[in-house]
Amino acid sequence: MYSSSGSIGNKMTNPLYYIMNCFQEIRMFWRAFFLYSKEAREHFSLEKPDHGSYKDYIRAFWKHRVTYSEYMNSYEYWHLNEVERDEFISTNEMRVIYRKLGEKEVRDLFHDKVKFLTVFSSFVHRWWTLADSLSFEEFKTKVMEMDLIAKPIDGTRGDGIFKIIGKDVIDWEQLYSRLQNDNYLLEQCIVACDELATFHPSSLNTIRVVTISNNDKCEVFGSLLRMGTHGSVVDNTHAGGIYAPINVETGMIDVPAIDSKNNQYEVHPDTGKQIIGFQIPKWDLIVDTCKKATQIIPDVRFAGWDICVNHFGQVEIIEGNHAPDFDGGMQAPLKVGVKKRLQKTVLDVMGVDPLPLISVWKNYK
Repeated sequence: MYSSSGSIGNKMTNPLYYIMNCFQEIRMFWRAFFLYSKEAREHFSLEKPDHGSYKDYIRAFWKHRVTYSEYMNSYEYWHLNEVERDEFISTNEMRVIYRKLGEKEVRDLFHDKVKFLTVFSSFVHRWWTLADSLSFEEFKTKVMEMDLIAKPIDGTRGDGIFKIIGKDVIDWEQLYSRLQNDNYLLEQCIVACDELATFHPSSLNTIRVVTISNNDKCEVFGSLLRMGTHGSVVDNTHAGGIYAPINVETGMIDVPAIDSKNNQYEVHPDTGKQIIGFQIPKWDLIVDTCKKATQIIPDVRFAGWDICVNHFGQVEIIEGNHAPDFDGGMQAPLKVGVKKRLQKTVLDVMGVDPLPLISVWKNYK
């Protein structure tokens, strides 16, 4: 089911493939344009920012498909000239590349949490099951035996995740019914190693590793440490978390962490733990684990692996994303674009230049 689909280059040079993708890209471009232009218009109308303009945003979207957040905050397109803007690659541009170089079977695998945990079981050291596989008594016994994390089976960005602690449960039947009806995945709470846990003890502070791979070739393109804040049980930035880029050569954090509003942190805002200069524990093993995971499914070409080092010192995969938020700590913190580095890495690993894929009808001859 997950065997390699063959040469990427052959697919890219197929005229029928290009014709079909021209129509698909045009349709998706206009759909995105109407969605994001409406969002930008509302922001400019309500917030009346001192810099940038709706007209300039439309120009930036037309050439680079940027979101309002990328234009105004993440990459600050509003003050860049065209040459500087072209150094960055937007989230929407990366989605085009993900769609054209990725395989549907891989997307389906990464979306299905149960399949993912099953296929990558050799990298998973925690107990897990679907809520509807447990009887009421089995559920109560398991919760009293260990703390659990409940995840919506179709959830993303940390939405709907909550922790279940036996001594805090008031209405067992209501909780059990909710988990059954809403199709939750139950996982044993991981206790992180002290080095990571002390940043923010309430959340499992994870390491995102972005890989680009093709069969036996694999490169770690970027990485970041994600930390929760304000007592949240998740470390996702969409839930208020912060993230700090990791130097992939050394495993050390060299620059401040940032949040979704671009605020910078040299120490954790809640615990005061120093972020800059922190050495990620087991870094070489983390890199090795991610590279081995790509070998399980050869068609996993882009992946964002969420990793934890548990209190036993084991490197454990929490989940994976076939189309990770590409910034991944690589562009926003230092306002440095990585488009050329991405182009070189994909060309070296896959033998395909990804940039012409962004506007295929302009480049196919």
